[in-house]
Amino acid sequence: MITILYAQGDNVTHSQDAAILSTLLPDTQRVFWLDLEAPTASEFDLLRDVFHFHPLAIEDAMRPHQRPKLDEYDGYCFLVADEVSLDTGALQSPETEEDAVQTRQLSMFLGANYLVTIHIQPVEAVRSCRERCDHRHTILERDPGFLLYSLLDVLVDRYFPLLETLDSLMDDLEDRIVDRPEPDALQTIFAIKRNLTRLRRHAGPLREVLQTLTTRNIPGIQESALPYLRDVADHLFRIYETLDSYRDLMSNMLDAYLSQVSNEMNRIMQKLTAVATVFMPLTFITGVFGMNFAVEPWLHTNFWFWMVLMVTLGIGTYAWFHRRKIV
Repeated sequence: MITILYAQGDNVTHSQDAAILSTLLPDTQRVFWLDLEAPTASEFDLLRDVFHFHPLAIEDAMRPHQRPKLDEYDGYCFLVADEVSLDTGALQSPETEEDAVQTRQLSMFLGANYLVTIHIQPVEAVRSCRERCDHRHTILERDPGFLLYSLLDVLVDRYFPLLETLDSLMDDLEDRIVDRPEPDALQTIFAIKRNLTRLRRHAGPLREVLQTLTTRNIPGIQESALPYLRDVADHLFRIYETLDSYRDLMSNMLDAYLSQVSNEMNRIMQKLTAVATVFMPLTFITGVFGMNFAVEPWLHTNFWFWMVLMVTLGIGTYAWFHRRKIV
């Protein structure tokens, strides 16, 4: 589906007529945004026939699993970014072995007076940015770099709810480990670590993209848009640092889990040893006095004497262990 946005007076016009591109593209004084959602082959042809983009860039835009990057061409640049979301159900049920982090690729072409976005799946950031443009038509009256900032700002801000959700899950997991370590907790630890690694794989390259946008002379980005892009880069830098700290926290949590399991095993072995020690004098008495001897002076001893003796030894040994807080 094709959607073209451009400012007209105090309003933002939405059009699905590709023929209007031949009028908008030569008009360097008007900024427009072309969005292609699940584009057909004929709509992909617009990138080649109307904008004359490089075939390699068009090929990357058609493939939905590209690494976030920025490629510079003559008069325009090509960017790839990912919108991320988190399926908390997959984290809470790690036995499914599904990745909780879901990504949707957004490919972008930035030129002197246009921004072209291509995405195979619906991208929430695009919808949100459209609403921004509808409420603030001045976004489309500035340079395309400011429009790109508005889109990247929404993409990066979507990381923060994910971090809050992960932080809450890790707090609950920590309480479970301290209270009583269970095998499910270990699976959850590995699931969170795996998805943290996926988030870092997307946030790291995107950080490099933003650093390039703010340090090089990119077509379509004027000096006035640079402070806004630096602000997004700062947000992403803090997100990347938080992901690193979460990975370290999960490693420490894994060590704590293994330590708790080892301590629990030691407590169980301690109690079993105490029980065996309680029965040790009783086994000695029954073993020695139950043997066959030529002369057995204790043969006619009162039965209750032996019973009282063994019970007293057993209770006394248990009381000693209990006093030492072993059992």
